[in-house]
Amino acid sequence: MKLSTGLALAATMIVPTMAQADNNLFNWYGSIRVQLEDTNKSEIEYKDNYSRLGAYGSAEILDGVKATYNFEFRLFTDDGSFAGNDQRARLANVGLEGNFGSILIGKQYSPQWNFTDNAIDIFSDIDESAGCTNESAGVICHTSRYGLYAIDAAGNGHYVEYLRPDRAVTYVTPDMDGFQLAIMAVLNNGDVKADIAGTENENILGYNIAAKYVINDFTLSASRYELTAFEGENKVDSFQVAYNHGQLSLAAHYQDSSDLRFYEGLNPNGEIVDENVYEIYGGYKMGDMQFQAKYAWVSMDSASGLTVDSNQVILDAIYNHKLGSFYVEYSAWGDEAEAVFEAGDKILVGYKLNF
Repeated sequence: MKLSTGLALAATMIVPTMAQADNNLFNWYGSIRVQLEDTNKSEIEYKDNYSRLGAYGSAEILDGVKATYNFEFRLFTDDGSFAGNDQRARLANVGLEGNFGSILIGKQYSPQWNFTDNAIDIFSDIDESAGCTNESAGVICHTSRYGLYAIDAAGNGHYVEYLRPDRAVTYVTPDMDGFQLAIMAVLNNGDVKADIAGTENENILGYNIAAKYVINDFTLSASRYELTAFEGENKVDSFQVAYNHGQLSLAAHYQDSSDLRFYEGLNPNGEIVDENVYEIYGGYKMGDMQFQAKYAWVSMDSASGLTVDSNQVILDAIYNHKLGSFYVEYSAWGDEAEAVFEAGDKILVGYKLNF
C-alpha cells in the first residue's frame, strides 16, 4: 500500500508523481498486467488487469515554475489491441507547478482518489466495480474506481467518472506543515442539457473538494465529489484514516454515495440508491513478500424498498520483484450480495511487469 503525500498528481502507482518528476521532457512507462480467475461458479477466465502505456514529463518555463504533462492509454493483452478512445483513454493532462502549488487541466486522477481512496486498493477492486453504476445485472459498486450515473434535465443518461474525470481543472495547495487542500471542477462539453428542450448547460457538471493532514505516521483525509448539473442527488463522500510505520500499514475508510442504479427490483427506469461502506485494511511486508487483507461492510437502500446489507473479505499474498509482482488473491461476498447481485467467491492469480 502506498499513500501519496506529494502534490496529488499521481500518474499511476508505478511511476513518480508529477510533482516529483525531473526536468526530462519525455519519460515513458508501462505496466503489463495479466491474471487468471476461478470463481465458485467453476468458471476460469483470463483477465487483462488494466495494462497501460504512457508518458510524462516536465520542464521549467519560468523561474520556479514547471510545466508538466501526462498521457496514458489502455493496452489489452487478451486480444492485443491498443486504443485511446472512450474508457480506454486513462489520462491526458497538462499542468503548472511551483511555490503556489499546482494546477492540472484535462483527464486526471481526482483529489478524492489521491487523498482518500488509494490507501485501500486491493487487486479485485478493479473487477468487482467494473460497469457497476449502470449494469443491469447488478454489480456492487463501492470501490471508488469508476463513476456516477445520472440523468440531465432533458432525460439523457450520463456516466461521469470520479476516479479519472474528463475535462477537469484542479488546484492543489502546497504542503502547509502537513496539510493540503485540493479543489477540482468538472466542465461540460455540451452533452449535458439544462432543460427538456435540450438547451446546453453552461454550468460546471460537478466539483470535488478534498483535504488531508499528515502528522507523524498518520494521514487523515476527507473528500466530497458531487455532480451538480443533474437530476437527483449524485455524490460521494469519503473519509479515511491511515497509519504507516515501517513494514506495517493500517487504514479505516468510510464512504457514503448516491447515484442512479438499475438493479433488479428497482424502478425499471432506474432509481437513486444510497450506499454506505465501511472498510478496514491491514498490510504487512516481510522482505519481498507482502500480505494484505480488507474487510468491508456495504449497506444499500432505495425508495422502492430494495435493501441489501452484506460484507466482503479480501486476502492477498504478493511477491514483489524488481519490476513488478506475482500475486494470489481470495475474495468472498456475503449471502445477500450473492443472492441479489450475483456476486461470488473468487480466487485469482496474477503477474504484473512494470517498466
